[in-house]
Amino acid sequence: MKDFGTFFRNILFLLLFSLVSLVLVFSCKRSSSQISSKTYRCLDCHKIKLDDKHSFSCTVCHQGKEPAPSATVAHKNLLARPAAPAFMEKTCGSCHPEKTRALKKAPHFTLEKEINLVLKAFGLSTVSSPLALKEPEQIQNLEDLVHDLLRRRCLRCHLYYEGDSYAETRRGLGCAACHLPYGNGGLESHTFLSSPPDRNCLHCHYGNRVGFDYYGMFEHDYPYQFRSPLLEGELPPRPWGVEFHEMQPDVHLEAGMPCLACHTGSELMEGQKGPQCTDCHRNLPGKFHAPQVLQKAQCSTCHATWSFQDQGTYLLLHYEPDWEEWAEFYAQGSSEVEEIISNYFREGKAKALMKDKFSGRLKAGIWFLGFKKRRFAEIPLGRDDKGRLSVMRPLLDLHLSLVTPEEEVLFDNISPSKIKKDPKARYLPYSPHTIGQADYFRTQKVLKMTDERSNFEPQRP
Repeated sequence: MKDFGTFFRNILFLLLFSLVSLVLVFSCKRSSSQISSKTYRCLDCHKIKLDDKHSFSCTVCHQGKEPAPSATVAHKNLLARPAAPAFMEKTCGSCHPEKTRALKKAPHFTLEKEINLVLKAFGLSTVSSPLALKEPEQIQNLEDLVHDLLRRRCLRCHLYYEGDSYAETRRGLGCAACHLPYGNGGLESHTFLSSPPDRNCLHCHYGNRVGFDYYGMFEHDYPYQFRSPLLEGELPPRPWGVEFHEMQPDVHLEAGMPCLACHTGSELMEGQKGPQCTDCHRNLPGKFHAPQVLQKAQCSTCHATWSFQDQGTYLLLHYEPDWEEWAEFYAQGSSEVEEIISNYFREGKAKALMKDKFSGRLKAGIWFLGFKKRRFAEIPLGRDDKGRLSVMRPLLDLHLSLVTPEEEVLFDNISPSKIKKDPKARYLPYSPHTIGQADYFRTQKVLKMTDERSNFEPQRP
């Protein structure tokens, strides 16, 4: 009997153990099933407010998966920047096909004119796209040098690049650069802008480029002694990475006109003809506005109140620079240069690396920039490619040098071959956005230069 009782208790224990185990397994499976069935939408984690015209699933643009049980699943195949040039025809173009197709050919997007202007000046072959610029692994000849300069230093405002890491130079890629609000170093909202504000324009058009002058700003020279005085012991803020003189703004800005009042989407996105002053200013009185004068002179020859005149643009590619010597030039409009030099003084070491603005690769060597002199008071005059009088600017006054890691000077003060043949060719016509009341003495000069009876030789600097 005793053995039978023990046997019975063991059987009962096994039955109870099995029953509890089954209950626990079932409960765990049920709990697991409940957890895995829980899914999340993008806006559960990303607290973003969409505008009415773009109030659809995030996956339409960003791909990924929605709803999803986890971030890992949701972010699979995610496009973090769907408006970037590589994706914009597929994403933005799914709703705006004509506009994205036109934009990819528009000069404002390709910068083909500016790129080929430099290439031709140095006697190099032109390219049909900025992506056709070579990405040399090692600088061996002049073409390598100029292509590397364009890819790593000059084209920081191209829409393939997010811009320098200053408060007002960060921007989106591709379509987002103009049509999403960026500021204070990042994306401020997901509200798409049909008409970009001037703030977005100045994310690229800052420094001594057309646009900065519209707001009455002229960039300081880079040596420390030419920079802004201290305010309460501190240097003033540099939202664009540079300091600037506060000049007279353009009269159109003072009248409340934004950039897009003149520069329309059809010009910027489709490459159509830009504005002419006479589109709005018709039937102007006086001899200075006679048809024969207006046909032979741009309005800015009389009405520009000041002008960008950066003479002697020196660009040096250095692989092992003496950071102590470059310390006073740390604020030169490049966050890469500034961060490397600042890091040297924080940690006592630095490495000369600069990003390729198209491929995103960090490559050895850093491009420094400096000027012989910077002026704004003089306004030299010459002729454009149509023979019209124009304000001139020394845009091709370029000087390139390269110092190898072994301190060998491989290229020394190389100027465009075009300029060596004709020093005056460094000046090119441009349209300063500094319009105001006409200067009397300059109008007299312009009138004389446009007089058909005069043999006056056009003044070129």
